[in-house]
Amino acid sequence: MACCKENERSQFDDMAEENDPFKKNSPIIKKGWFGYGVSYNNPASWTDWYKPGAYTFLKMKLTEKNEAGIPNEEELNRTLPVHKLDEEGKEKLKNPPKNDIQFMWIGHATFLVQFDGLTVLADPVFLDRCSPVQVVGPIRYRPTPCEIKDLPKIDAVIVSHNHYDHLEHDAVEKLNSRFKDINWYVPEGTGSWFQGYNCVNVKEMTWWEEDVVKIEGKEMKFCCVPAQHWSQRTATDAMKSLWCGWVIKSKDSHTFYYSGDTGYCPVFKTIGEKYGPIDLSAIPIGCYAPRYFMKPQHINPEEAVKVHTEVGSKCSVAIHWGTFNGLGSHEFYLEPKTLLEEAVSKAMEGNKNFGKFSTVEHGAIIPIKSNQDTTNDRKDDDGAKL
Repeated sequence: MACCKENERSQFDDMAEENDPFKKNSPIIKKGWFGYGVSYNNPASWTDWYKPGAYTFLKMKLTEKNEAGIPNEEELNRTLPVHKLDEEGKEKLKNPPKNDIQFMWIGHATFLVQFDGLTVLADPVFLDRCSPVQVVGPIRYRPTPCEIKDLPKIDAVIVSHNHYDHLEHDAVEKLNSRFKDINWYVPEGTGSWFQGYNCVNVKEMTWWEEDVVKIEGKEMKFCCVPAQHWSQRTATDAMKSLWCGWVIKSKDSHTFYYSGDTGYCPVFKTIGEKYGPIDLSAIPIGCYAPRYFMKPQHINPEEAVKVHTEVGSKCSVAIHWGTFNGLGSHEFYLEPKTLLEEAVSKAMEGNKNFGKFSTVEHGAIIPIKSNQDTTNDRKDDDGAKL
């Protein structure tokens, strides 16, 4: 009887786990031969996930036309202007508003956000190419608005995964040299890489793990949250480290969500239920075509709007677009912006609580009032619409 009861209990526990949204939305972790090393994968319950293989990659390269259509610099300066960080901008970043959130989209997935005395940099990439070497690979067609030497004191860096368009060794070295006390928040399996560049305060985390720290006398919670993606930096380390998004909460004040790279999956409602409402989100909208290759790993603008809604974001900013050429995606360079505007307009019909979701210009320093009514349009000093 004891054995039967144990079996009954085990089955009950398994059923309970299936109904637990946090356990159901946890990464699959497999140990290697003889227990050496681990590999990661997205949860089996995320049925839209698959990792495109070599055949799918070759099919895309050989049969799909690149529709990016990137124009000359004069046209780019008109359609995708870059606000170079001047002395006035440096002063804004050095002395951000005390009660508001302030942010700057540096380009692609690199994002700076400030609130409650905290300055955080996400996915630092500043070189011209996101590649192991600077002679080949995806190249920047919109320059960075600033260099690392121009940045204010960085309290923390959050990293979503180890792909080259999200993590750059040169930036890590320069940041670590300039700001010795940075808190590095990185996904599980990448900690040793950062330590190899002499980073000291490295917090390696897995999905749903949280870390509470005090910065400038204020309590901050860094929360590692799921994303549907994958990892690889060399020919031999595919899926050997985790990928994630991040939620940062200050006690009794603001909440910021950085999704990282992700395909659409069931987890966003759970993130919203646990951490929402979100005051500000940075959500990708680009690098989504062709869908048979990109859909599992990158959301499109319509799906980005669903993410904004499901996490309970009051104000969202579009990232992961309008910066690099050659990342493998084939959509027209301005299409993400156009499709986002269409998806937002449709989503706002009859939904007064939608908030705001828009693109901004590279380098524009934008404040969001803590009590801002996000149902009303406003513009910051640089003319970027929220």
